[in-house]
Amino acid sequence: MKKIYLLIALSFLSLNLMAAEKRILMMVSEGFYAPEYYVPYKAFKNAGYHVTTATKYKRATNPDERQLSTYAAVIPDLTFDQINVNDYDAIVFAGGNGAWEDFFPNPDVHQALAAFIKNDKIVALLCSSTGLLALANNLDGMGEPLAKGMNVTGYKRVRGLLEKIGEVKYSPGIDGLPHVVVDGKLITGRDPISAMAFAQVVVRELGK
Repeated sequence: MKKIYLLIALSFLSLNLMAAEKRILMMVSEGFYAPEYYVPYKAFKNAGYHVTTATKYKRATNPDERQLSTYAAVIPDLTFDQINVNDYDAIVFAGGNGAWEDFFPNPDVHQALAAFIKNDKIVALLCSSTGLLALANNLDGMGEPLAKGMNVTGYKRVRGLLEKIGEVKYSPGIDGLPHVVVDGKLITGRDPISAMAFAQVVVRELGK
């Protein structure tokens, strides 16, 4: 009996050590939609993963102004230009209106996203941030889209970008229900109500 308990304990220890070895980089913009950062962040921490947060500037980064009284600003661990793809197993983008300024035209963000895809690591984007799949290294629409031909979802206001410039296969899901799409190592979530399902899928895929 003691041997059985010892084996169980060792199994749990092994699982915890494996989780602790997984490192997630979370990308956050000024004006991020708070649940799209905090819900996945909590899920990743509860799973035992190490989470690093990156923002454009090395200062407190505020959520959407409508959420300032409810959610705290994010204090980043590093800035976009300091990212080393070799340090992480996955990159996760929170959504929000700030994506249009901090993500979409930012060459450091483009470079990071392209590097994670090239290195066959998990890439996860939620809500508006999914627009990066159209614009990264393709801001003028003259380049080769990073996710061309892949299955994705995303915020309805970037659907046109994704389909026409990103040349992806867009899945709208059902209004009012969470929607997450997985295509290989690429994970996309449609909107804030999909944040928990999105986080759970990232945890599942990292655990494989």
